[in-house]
Amino acid sequence: MKIKDLQKEEKPREKMVEKGSEVLTDVELLAIIIRSGGKDTSATGLSRELILKFGNLKKVLSADIEQLKNFKNIDIAKATSIKAVEEISKRYLTPFKEDAIKIKSPKDVYDLIRKEVINKEEEYLFLICLDSRNRLISKEVISKGTINETLIHPREIFKKALNKNAYSIILVHNHPSNEPDPSDEDRKVTKRIFRAGIDMGIPLTDHLIVTSNDFMSMKAQNLISI
Repeated sequence: MKIKDLQKEEKPREKMVEKGSEVLTDVELLAIIIRSGGKDTSATGLSRELILKFGNLKKVLSADIEQLKNFKNIDIAKATSIKAVEEISKRYLTPFKEDAIKIKSPKDVYDLIRKEVINKEEEYLFLICLDSRNRLISKEVISKGTINETLIHPREIFKKALNKNAYSIILVHNHPSNEPDPSDEDRKVTKRIFRAGIDMGIPLTDHLIVTSNDFMSMKAQNLISI
């Protein structure tokens, strides 16, 4: 059954046209994306099943293509449509080209990284390289998994920074728990890299701990020190 076969009051497209997109439920928005249901379900019915299976709309969008294809009535067309919407939403959160971004505050760093960590279930450590005017040179994931002093070696971090001709660096990692407070290990790693930055002449100017909705700057909390 397709959306066009539903009763008018069940048609999310018509509802959007008549009342605006903001009144649509997550189920209705997803139904518009996937366009059709299956042999025994409508697009809205399939959307409801997907959201119940994954937990919420954000988790549906962040599921990988294979996970989506393993769901009944989700083929490659539906799966790629869902992933396309996720990518569009990420790009919308970054309105400027990265090579034009100037980092003036921890909030600028958070805005740059937030789209990368939404709904992530593992910790990711990002290295941000800046030039002498605090303009973004690059950002990249340098570690995946629990941040640990024995696993994050300053040599690898500053090797990457040197290759980028970085004037200074910022570290960012996410807490899947959505609690931005630093752990003892976070503090140890930060102090170790801060000391190495002094020796290398490439200062670590901040280390942010971020969540989907919040962040904590270790510099702002006076935690960047030897």
